[in-house]
Amino acid sequence: MSAVHLAGTTRAGDLMLDVELNIEPGETVALLGPNGAGKTSLLRALTGLLPLTGGRLDLSGSTTDVPGEGVFIESHRRSIGWVPQDCLLFPHLTVKQNVGFSPRATPERVEQLLEVLGITELADRKPDACSGGQAQRVALARAVAADPKVLLLDEPTAALDIDSRHLIDSLIEDRGDRATLLVTHDPVEAATTADRIVILENGHVTHAGSPVEVRTRPRTRYAASLAGLNTIAAAANGRTATTTDGTIVVLGEPATGPVHLVVPPVAVALHRTAPDGSPRNVWEATVTELQPAFDRVRVVLDGPLPIVAEVTPAAVEVLGLVPGASVWAAVKATEITVHPA
Repeated sequence: MSAVHLAGTTRAGDLMLDVELNIEPGETVALLGPNGAGKTSLLRALTGLLPLTGGRLDLSGSTTDVPGEGVFIESHRRSIGWVPQDCLLFPHLTVKQNVGFSPRATPERVEQLLEVLGITELADRKPDACSGGQAQRVALARAVAADPKVLLLDEPTAALDIDSRHLIDSLIEDRGDRATLLVTHDPVEAATTADRIVILENGHVTHAGSPVEVRTRPRTRYAASLAGLNTIAAAANGRTATTTDGTIVVLGEPATGPVHLVVPPVAVALHRTAPDGSPRNVWEATVTELQPAFDRVRVVLDGPLPIVAEVTPAAVEVLGLVPGASVWAAVKATEITVHPA
């Protein structure tokens, strides 16, 4: 029995969603896609805030939304926990009262979640006295406290620092038989947290599979852009990190301890000579390989940071990029995403 079985359609503005999705009990599925693909609208359809216009939705074996048969279960009767991007905390309740809002939330479970997510000291505060990251943790605790069979998370780590992301990742991993659908823009978070990845583009699922399958056999240009991320092991100390080869990298956000530095290939700028301007990370490298990738070219570089850049065919010609050529590579500190190792 699937925790989520959806084969249905609905409309969100000008976008028509036509999605088939299955999630098993205890499974975590990451939903990725470009802006406007319909990710948040899909979550709203599962919660009941956006009714289906056709097809069928079953949650934990119960028929939930079948327009053709006049079946529709209201949102508050669905065993779903939902954490939207804007949290939607009750402003007149304290943090502890928000977390314990559901009738299914026991006092023991509320206290446990406050401790696990590091918000015990916030228990008597109102939401307007919490930072964005704190509010995100409160919203997650409230959703989990209700002991839902399905947990829907819409970019839950977007407003969080690295330590807070680690707390949330631990809570997601401790899921028992709860199914989790995680909307994220971060392919590293998806690959390290989810059992399966689903890619949504223009209202349709274009690829689904394990993180390895999606990375090694991308079916669309968007999927290919996720597959080629540079991931570099390092030890962070504030605004810098040192790789295992001893190269120092300037970061856009402070971090501490073992980390993975993630750099999109399109963020690696190539120059014939050492560049001036804002990049904080600049080094000389040697081209070792050119790889065609749809309408772009992936340039494999050897140097202090072995890394892959992605450029246009015109840039390959202008820069004279051939195996053995020397180039200067530059990456802005703000283009580097830091993940705890």
